[in-house]
Amino acid sequence: MDRGVGATVGLPESGRKELAIQVLAGCETISDLAAQHGVSRKFVYQQAHKASAALNDAFSPAVRDDEVLFELAVTKTWLRQVIVALTLICRSSYRGVVEFLRDLLGLPVSLGQVHNVLQAATRQASVVNDEPDLSGIRVGLHDEIFQGATPVLAGVDAASTYCYLLVAEQHRDADTWGVHLLDAAERGLRPDYTIADAGQGLRAGQHAAWGDTPCHGDVFH
Repeated sequence: MDRGVGATVGLPESGRKELAIQVLAGCETISDLAAQHGVSRKFVYQQAHKASAALNDAFSPAVRDDEVLFELAVTKTWLRQVIVALTLICRSSYRGVVEFLRDLLGLPVSLGQVHNVLQAATRQASVVNDEPDLSGIRVGLHDEIFQGATPVLAGVDAASTYCYLLVAEQHRDADTWGVHLLDAAERGLRPDYTIADAGQGLRAGQHAAWGDTPCHGDVFH
């Protein structure tokens, strides 16, 4: 236990204020002040920090609510970033993005424009997603999820939860699964085994692409 812990509990508020003032005055060392008050140096630093923060707040110029804090250079690139950020970070709908840009920036944007911006960002992200080496993945988790009626083939690294496969397709048959698993294999993916449900296309596609690589059944997903 730190020296002076018991004393810090019983040190009155006025004593803490006086201690902080002495530290800020700089007339004595932290070690000397800690010894005089029977507290730890850490405690002395904490009181000094509180007092310094209070002084900074007291002497900071007041800022009106309507005062300009900073200015942004609004470009087409910045607007595209806002659209993507509103959708991915804020979980906004397309209509929410349209309303945000209209009400806060006075900028009329159509649903089609929002869609086109997100599709372009998706294409850029796909290029980046195709770069990582997948050889370190030892266990793959495969599943089929749906966006409306569209099947989405998904693959996740069991250890890191890194998503190495997430693609919307018209079909979820063996050929479709096999093509994507072969593409992943070219990036080094060859797990010791995978875990998936009993989807026939999924399992047949893996067997066609990876031969005898085991696919264990899951009990919940």
